[in-house]
Amino acid sequence: MTTAKVMTFSKITKKSMTMLAVVCCSVNVVIAAPVKIGPKAAFDVTLGAGKMTAAQRAQAIQKNVDNALVAATDRSPNTVAVTLVNKQPVITLGGFYIASIDVASAQKLGVTSTVLAQRWSNGLKGALSNEAAVGNYVAQLVGSGQQPQTGISQNESGSYPYYRKGGVIYIPAGMTLPIVLNTALSSQTCRAGDPVQATLERPIVLGNDSIPANSLILGQIADAAPGTEMSHSGQMVLHFNTLQTPAGVNVPISAHIIGRLGKYEATNDGRTDSFHGESTEHKIEDAAIRGAIGVGSGAILGTVVGAIASHGYGTGRGAVAGLTIGGALGIADSLMLRRGSDINVQSGQALTLQLDAPAQLNASDVRD
Repeated sequence: MTTAKVMTFSKITKKSMTMLAVVCCSVNVVIAAPVKIGPKAAFDVTLGAGKMTAAQRAQAIQKNVDNALVAATDRSPNTVAVTLVNKQPVITLGGFYIASIDVASAQKLGVTSTVLAQRWSNGLKGALSNEAAVGNYVAQLVGSGQQPQTGISQNESGSYPYYRKGGVIYIPAGMTLPIVLNTALSSQTCRAGDPVQATLERPIVLGNDSIPANSLILGQIADAAPGTEMSHSGQMVLHFNTLQTPAGVNVPISAHIIGRLGKYEATNDGRTDSFHGESTEHKIEDAAIRGAIGVGSGAILGTVVGAIASHGYGTGRGAVAGLTIGGALGIADSLMLRRGSDINVQSGQALTLQLDAPAQLNASDVRD
């Protein structure tokens, strides 16, 4: 009797263990990767971004935090800020780049990117509240090595902090680059993958070094489509991703165009550097002019219809109704028949780029 009970218990236990294993395997375990300032955690990274896992993303952010702490002259909590770069929240510490908050990660956590940015920045502020602990941590980071040289790069668009450690210059996200297009662009002829080239218009001074004015900014057409009937305007998406120094060294960058591409406005489809040939307002204005003939013919039609419907007494009212209906039909007809405007930008067009992410340059590669 006792043996039977033991065997039954054993079977139940094995079955339960199997079911538990199945349940555990079916659950996605989220492993949080912390970002710290010394022993104190600032916030946890629970989701990756792009091709990075959560752990890799946390490691990259940790490096940015450490670099900022070493370079910043003021490490108090009030130096942590959230700014918008290309409509994306960017966290900085002492003016130096820490992290960008992508919409996808925030949505997976059930919040907006602005709310997530605020959470992370508040975590950093809390971790910086103990001045003595922060000082000890920075001392460990610096060790016996040389303290980095910090500075401010100023141009017509603003002032941007940078620092140099050894032979490497670190530039934060947000810095602007004045460029001139070397490549003519047309939504009629450009296709995805076509190269785009621009030249840095003025040198970017970085203390005793500078990014020379003849440096190249390289990128490509990500997407392009010509204007078509039914007033569909030409579309174009650009990506700039490389800074090529006069020494021929390629430096990866991530940057977007500030404002317009020549006279063409950016779209609101969420893609960086996406432009269209004309605005909706311009289409309607143009169609209204082209459709003016419809107003006259509509008035004539309205006069006849009104006279018939009212036995001759509603002629005037019919004409007014026809004027309104005919005008609307004329505009709609014009919108249907007209071809949307294309994007055409000549070489020599001046533009301004803004860095979406920090750039890391070797001093020897950027000297004139």
